[in-house]
Formats: sequence, structure tokens, C-alpha cells
Amino acid sequence: MATIGISTSCFYPAETEKALRTAAEAGITHFEVHFSTFSELSDGYIREMRKMLRHYGAWVHSVHPFYSALESAMFFSDYNERRFADGLEIYKRLFHTAAKLGADYLVFHGGSNIGKSRVLVSHDEYIERYNMIFECGRKYGVTLLHENVYTHIAQTPEFCRKLIDYLGDKALFTFDNKQARRAGFDSVEFARSISGHIRTVHISDCDREHDCMLPGRGTEDFAAIRSVMSGDDENAFWTIEVYNDAFRETDEIKLSLNYLRACLDSQSMRHAP
Repeated sequence: MATIGISTSCFYPAETEKALRTAAEAGITHFEVHFSTFSELSDGYIREMRKMLRHYGAWVHSVHPFYSALESAMFFSDYNERRFADGLEIYKRLFHTAAKLGADYLVFHGGSNIGKSRVLVSHDEYIERYNMIFECGRKYGVTLLHENVYTHIAQTPEFCRKLIDYLGDKALFTFDNKQARRAGFDSVEFARSISGHIRTVHISDCDREHDCMLPGRGTEDFAAIRSVMSGDDENAFWTIEVYNDAFRETDEIKLSLNYLRACLDSQSMRHAP
């Protein structure tokens, strides 16, 4: 059965610990933690976060670092290997922090397709460098997940499949249905293309006027997305990730979690023997 929770980024720009406390006090217990600055990686800060998690009986399944905006320039530029090495040192700290919180996954945006920081290495070189970051995370017991961000190189099913062809079981993803739509793809078909390799899902709803709504307020077919996921995808962590203008009260998120759970449970029942 899928685990369902929220990203603390739903409350951004509230400080990360305040976002976590607000949601936990409302009875939400499963999280992706979105860190927003370096001081939130300190040992003291993480100790307090762990105390809070224990107090509320909550779990962190994945971590999303603020460093995503710099991943393209640090890891996939045409500058010499010094910058890549420095980026890897920063990510060791991020992997260490994720492990301390008990997270299994760290979400990675990767290389951009636009601007001065766009990817300036070949696809083969990109995949080789990505594999090095993945292996670094594995030493900390944390798995790197590439997200299909629509302004980035993994915006297409074709590139995601190329990662899978090269890296096999090490090519794992955070699938974001909003990002798939923004890139011009059907969210169900995108999920189908990387089925078996999805470990977390960033989920939101949509209608003709809005592309980032709480699940239950639009037209997205969440059961259909799950129906095309196979293998370990069945245990993926489904994370509601919306902007703070998508709701007014935390109780609205709770209602949305219940709606999403009902959608996914109905799909699970169809697969039951």
C-alpha cells in the first residue's frame, strides 16, 4: 500500500521547522522535508527536527534540498572537475542530513535546459556524473532520485529511459505529474514510461485554469497514474506538493490526503487477488 504525505514546501516561505510543526499538529505524519538554507543542515537544527518528529510520531521519507537551483552549474557545466568535486562535498553533507532524519531518498533536479547554467556536457557524460552522485548517496544509505522537472534535461520520457538503459536499477525517479503536464506530456503516459523506477510521487491536481491544486479539486486521474506503476512503484511515497496559495487552512490538506488515499486504495483493490 502506498504511503501518502506532504512536502513541507506546501507552507513555503514559512520556516521549515514551523511548516513541519503546523502539519504535524494537524495530524499529518508523513513528510518530504524541503530545506531552504544551509543553517538548516546544522547538527543542532537536525537534533531539534528529530525531537519534533518523535514527539508527533512522524516520519521523513524524502529530502528536497534548496541546492537544486545550483545542481546544473555545479555538476554539469563545462568548467573543470574542481567544481564537480566541490558540489559532491556539499552533497555528502546533504546525504548525511537526510540519513540523520531517517529519509530514504534525496530529490535531484539535475541539469537545466535553459540559461547560462544549462547542461554543457554530453548525455553520456551527464549519466556518468549522475552515477557518481548516486554512488555517493548510497554510502550514506540514501538513494538519489531524479525528478522530471520541465525546464530540465529529465523533462522527457526519452531522457529518463536513457538513464534507465544506462544505469538499470540505479535510475530511480521522483515523478511529478505537474512537471509532466508543464512539459507537454500526459501524466499517465509519462508515469508508464518509467514504471518500475518511481520511488516518490509529487502529486497535485489541475483544471483548465490551474495546474497546481490540491488533489480532489481538479480533473487529474490519480488512480490511473497508479494503475500504470508496477513492481516497487507499488510502495512509492506519494507526496502532495502544492504552493501556499492552493489552500487557506491546513485542514484542507488533510481532506485532500483523505481523497488521495481513497483514490489510491480503490486502485489497489482492483489489483487484489
